[in-house]
Amino acid sequence: MKTTQYITIKNANIPIVIRSYKTSRYLKMYFKAETLYISKPKYVSMKKALEFIQENEEYVYSRYMKIISSNNRKTKQWKTGEIFYFKGEEYKVNIKITDSKQENARVKISINIDLANKGLNIAYPDRFNTLGEEEKKQYIDKGIKKLLKNNTEILLEERVPYWSKITKIPYTEFKVNDATSKFGSCIPKTKVLHFSSRLIMLPQDKIDAIIVHELCHIIHPNHSKDFYNLVRKYIPNYDEINKWLKKNGGNILF
Repeated sequence: MKTTQYITIKNANIPIVIRSYKTSRYLKMYFKAETLYISKPKYVSMKKALEFIQENEEYVYSRYMKIISSNNRKTKQWKTGEIFYFKGEEYKVNIKITDSKQENARVKISINIDLANKGLNIAYPDRFNTLGEEEKKQYIDKGIKKLLKNNTEILLEERVPYWSKITKIPYTEFKVNDATSKFGSCIPKTKVLHFSSRLIMLPQDKIDAIIVHELCHIIHPNHSKDFYNLVRKYIPNYDEINKWLKKNGGNILF
């Protein structure tokens, strides 16, 4: 069960979640959206976990403020003309309002990708406009996330086995979630790969680099020199791609 606490660093009240795992060997921190997650071994106390945050408060604060700034700048409002990324290309959001035929019918939203015209088409009944802006956005976000997840799963069903065969690194399975703070992760012990449903928003070469990155973690569960050498063996321009991801990763936010 997730229990959210808060820690104040400078002028920021940062939400944190601390979780204990039997398989954890050391303290680890990462952001998921605007929440700081701390994973720790069972034997490490909550006090030690909080001290770990305090020891790294400059990093935590700067990272949190960067996320807040990026969210404010990049979050989509789903208005006609907004830019949405699909397979690394710009698609324009097109809103179409239809007539409500049944007053009490459940609000239905139609969302589809128009490959020919590079558009993200969103259609909903006129009475949808009676909802508040935030509620409208939540409805659309839900539909967009479903569309991205379906498309990402289809892509990964082809690309993950492909790269597993190329690298000769076997995996157990892959799972797709709605992560926004990282593109992928790996559990080396079980050989299970996790990917963000928003991978489909990225160019193909960036997606391939992320897949190879996570596969290589099965061999090297760290970010050592040997790990990066293995990644570069299959993705020679990995460093260039990694810089691009850090610079443009905010484009997946909405």
